[in-house]
Amino acid sequence: MRRAAGALGRLSTRRTDPGTRFRRPRRSRQNATMPPTPSPQQPPPPDAGGTPDPGSPLDPALAARLKRNADGLLPAVAQQYDTGEVLMLGWMDDEALHRTLTTGRCTYWSRSRGEYWVKGDTSGHFQHVKSVALDCDGDTLLVRVDQIGAACHTGDRTCFDADPLPVSGPTDATDATDATDGAAGESGRPVRAGQTGAAEAHITRDDTTGAAGESGAGQPTEDAARHRAEGADAIEERA
Repeated sequence: MRRAAGALGRLSTRRTDPGTRFRRPRRSRQNATMPPTPSPQQPPPPDAGGTPDPGSPLDPALAARLKRNADGLLPAVAQQYDTGEVLMLGWMDDEALHRTLTTGRCTYWSRSRGEYWVKGDTSGHFQHVKSVALDCDGDTLLVRVDQIGAACHTGDRTCFDADPLPVSGPTDATDATDATDGAAGESGRPVRAGQTGAAEAHITRDDTTGAAGESGAGQPTEDAARHRAEGADAIEERA
């Protein structure tokens, strides 16, 4: 009995004495039940065309026609306006295209630096805009310019001068026509496209002459042969 009473006394002292009270850390129910914080939502991809971009500086009708890539850009091919040289390829977004159309100088978007740049501001090799056209698919621009100096940052006239690739097939229209047509005339040379009708007409005239001679409706065959022989003799005499 005494032992039991002593144990109860000690237990009572622990419960009432603030210095000996022991508390277990309680688990926060709020942290346990609260769902994880969602990650920030990624911005939607740029409009691929068909809907005007409300933030575009371009005319809404033009902005709706542009088919941009995932970065909101379009390739822009720069071409020398008078010679037809293909100078370079750059990238434009709506703002760069707007500046190009309104300032008369080509403005591009630098994908490596993440900023706009005007061709010639650093090098002095300006591109003065003559015309801008959008292709039939709405995803490529053709900018005809008057290029001052080199178009390539390497100093070459164009960005395509330094590394021409070998071409093993026909290199011009004549070779391509010879390779594909393959029809030979009387001289043994291939008959090119557009000459077939003339060859057929020549053959028809020869056949008609022969038929006329045999039927008697035209010059007799013997007389025609004699005239050809006399003509050959006259040529030899003049020679």
